[in-house]
Amino acid sequence: MHLYSGLFLVPWVILYGITGAMFNHIGLFPRQEIRTVPEPMVSATPLARFPTAEQLTDQVVTAIQQAAPDHEISRLTEFEPQFTGDLMFETKDGEGQHILHIDPVSHQAWLGTVPPNLENPEVLLKEIRTLQLPDDPHPAAQAAAQTVLRESGISADNVQPLGWTKLNFIASIDGSPARITYVLKDGHVDMNRFTGEDGMPLRQFLLRMHTSHGQPPTWNGRMYWSVIVDSMAIAMVTWALSGIFMWWQLKRTRLIGAVVIVMSILTATGLWVSLQSFYATTRL
Repeated sequence: MHLYSGLFLVPWVILYGITGAMFNHIGLFPRQEIRTVPEPMVSATPLARFPTAEQLTDQVVTAIQQAAPDHEISRLTEFEPQFTGDLMFETKDGEGQHILHIDPVSHQAWLGTVPPNLENPEVLLKEIRTLQLPDDPHPAAQAAAQTVLRESGISADNVQPLGWTKLNFIASIDGSPARITYVLKDGHVDMNRFTGEDGMPLRQFLLRMHTSHGQPPTWNGRMYWSVIVDSMAIAMVTWALSGIFMWWQLKRTRLIGAVVIVMSILTATGLWVSLQSFYATTRL
């Protein structure tokens, strides 16, 4: 089982490995053209006066103190102020989207140019953006939700729609196939010419495959993908357990294997604590 499940799931193992690295490194198999901005060009700009994280923290604390004079505000010095990411600025022209990334700590900068999406679906009937159905089903669903919540002992006086449940279908507009998307909660409608393309560049499609999750209410490509995601989850746990079992059968490898397992547990524990501390002190 360890061997053959691994062979069957090889495409997905490779996909998750490569796309995971693509998420972590924007320059890996990039769709955009990446250019480094010369340091003298950056240093000659007002960015030279950009404050450090500590300096900006002091400014923010002072501003909060002025806004709330009845409270005592001070920075806890045992926690280090940190920026969460690059400063980013964008502009668009005929060549595409230009995004300037500036490291707020080192002040290094690079420029990424994302070309236009050649698969961007053509919009049809642009003047129609919202529909009012004579027998809109969403209010009935909301009323049902209120009833269920009340009968469950939960206040339902302020029930609001959550999420973006949509209806997708293919229709014909002036003799041409069109993909129509209707948003149930507000009646918004999108109509695009249907060409059979997914509307995404290859890099974006691969990343979307990595993050695709959940189960739609009908069987389709996304549901089949969800089955594979569950299979991968089961297989990965199985590989870990069966791998430990196979290691234990080889007596001459038990000592070095035990050392590796201890190192693995210590590393995982350290990362757990480190990430927990990061999310406790950081709001992304």
